Amino acid sequence: MAQENVTEPQLTVLKQDTAENLSAANLTLYTAVDDFGIDALVVGEAVKFTAPRPGWLLKSVQVLGWNGFNQTAGSIPQQSNFLIEIRDQNRDLLYRMADTQNAYFTFPVPLLREIEIPAIPVTGDFYVVFYDRGSMWIGMEQENGTENSFFFNGLNKETSPAQFTYGEDNQTLKVNWVIRAAGE
Repeated sequence: MAQENVTEPQLTVLKQDTAENLSAANLTLYTAVDDFGIDALVVGEAVKFTAPRPGWLLKSVQVLGWNGFNQTAGSIPQQSNFLIEIRDQNRDLLYRMADTQNAYFTFPVPLLREIEIPAIPVTGDFYVVFYDRGSMWIGMEQENGTENSFFFNGLNKETSPAQFTYGEDNQTLKVNWVIRAAGE
């Protein structure tokens, strides 16, 4: 996985994943469609952050993602939208934007991409929600779960832990979405 230089020096990047080096981290790619089918249109991958100070300005969101491009003209995916939401501690909507995945994630490898947003003042806890809508895959760290990554149901504003149960003994794997928040 490649890492792009994605922030200006003056921005503070908040993250809840533990990856220092994305190329060496235990990451896999995930799309909500695999688990939620058509309901993935209203289920997003959410990360809870805490603003470093009252009135901190959120200026961009960073997402590790990929749309499946493998450097051939035939592999450029059909245009499809993803959705980003910024929500306050009560999960009330502060900002929403949709764009096409091909505008950000058409690279031969998954890449951490910065998506600029209008400056949004946040205080205390807030959520960044990314709805991949089956248009792409996002990075999922499979170890060191911080319990700050969630599935977010956009219809009822409910969160559930980003975790998966597997094996005959029903082991639980807590994951981190590689979604970050940058601001000043």
